[in-house]
Amino acid sequence: MRLSQVRILTGDPRRSHRFYRDVIGLAPSFGEEGDAYSSFAAGEGTVAIFLRSGQAEVVELRDRGDGSVLVLEVGDLGGEARRLEAMGATLEGAVTDRPDWGIRVLHLRDPDGNLVELVEPLPDPGP
Repeated sequence: MRLSQVRILTGDPRRSHRFYRDVIGLAPSFGEEGDAYSSFAAGEGTVAIFLRSGQAEVVELRDRGDGSVLVLEVGDLGGEARRLEAMGATLEGAVTDRPDWGIRVLHLRDPDGNLVELVEPLPDPGP
């Protein structure tokens, strides 16, 4: 078994496409801005956005909430935080070191309120 994709459901695919392309900085790999479905390359994985009503055609959906978190690894979290703020993103809190997890973290939400966590590995403290 292997991961196919993380699919984010949206009511506004144009807005979500712009967010993941222009603000987060993922490269589109399928579909166009405004299509009911489009996807983005994310390392060896894929982040997809899909019109919420389209997904509801095949399975009953529950209310939205914080049942999942999209986690993306970056190389320079401080620089990424500055870039995101310059793009108009609202960050939830500040860059925080979590030595117990071995990472530095930052949170924000996409236009539909989905939680996105950006992480950067902390340097190995050595012996």
